[in-house]
Amino acid sequence: MFSTTRPNEKARGPAGAARAGMRLAANLAANLAASLAASLAASLAASLAASLVFCAAPARADPCRLGRGEPVAATQVSERLEVAFADGRRARLAGLEASRPRGADPALAAEAAADLAQWIVGAPLDWVATAGGAPDRWGRVAGALFLGGPDAAGLPSLAQALVEAGHARVDPLGAAGPCLAVLYGAEARARAAGRGLWADPAQAALNGADAAAFASRGGQIVLVEGRVASVAASRGRTYVNFGGRGDPALVLTPTQVRALERAGRPPASWAGRHLRARGLAELRAAGPRVSPVSAEAVELVEARASR
Repeated sequence: MFSTTRPNEKARGPAGAARAGMRLAANLAANLAASLAASLAASLAASLAASLVFCAAPARADPCRLGRGEPVAATQVSERLEVAFADGRRARLAGLEASRPRGADPALAAEAAADLAQWIVGAPLDWVATAGGAPDRWGRVAGALFLGGPDAAGLPSLAQALVEAGHARVDPLGAAGPCLAVLYGAEARARAAGRGLWADPAQAALNGADAAAFASRGGQIVLVEGRVASVAASRGRTYVNFGGRGDPALVLTPTQVRALERAGRPPASWAGRHLRARGLAELRAAGPRVSPVSAEAVELVEARASR
């Protein structure tokens, strides 16, 4: 597990900031590689570490960097992965879901917060605000956070690093299309490797064919995965059924159906396909129902066993 000691050396001047950025980047790569070593083959850990260290190859544009960044300094990280900036702002990393369902290991949130603090407190950072930088009703500004300095250009966003390490799930409401695809890919790798929260059964995707798995999850945002048995429209809603009567189903609104059709993923064609979705679970007499939080919250994936 990562060290939770915060850096105690502050960069002074441009040269100091550059050195601090290089140290932080090396630390981030080394910490991630160390945390993966217990659950991954050495080659995969080395591959991930290599993607996080500085290299001579030109850096590709990060799809999560949707604008010009501003330098910021982080002072504190909460267990919801909210970051306090030195100027008094409180930031939420767009595209991350830090909440955890009932029954999950309570240590996971503390470990994620400690690791993020280790990576960013005392480090030069770039902040790219989204939604015009206006705070939400809780006073938080949303955006993407990156390690700063010219040598950190090749590093992924801190949101991607957290998802890759299994410290958070993806929130499809908080990320734009290209960035969302990057985060979904990071989450898929973390889930397949059983890293972080994905080693906790309470965090696993629910099997769409198992109605009993939903018994204690009513009223919660859940991740459900399975093969689609049929798709039917009724009373203004489209039902994506994982089985027959009494089995779980997704419930899509007309707006979501139109968005999916525009994206080239019409629900009418989903029978026999394997999908993963995140949404609000409800326990109804007709069987468990999951209402996706958005059209982007539904992924069509290759057939695989549900985790």
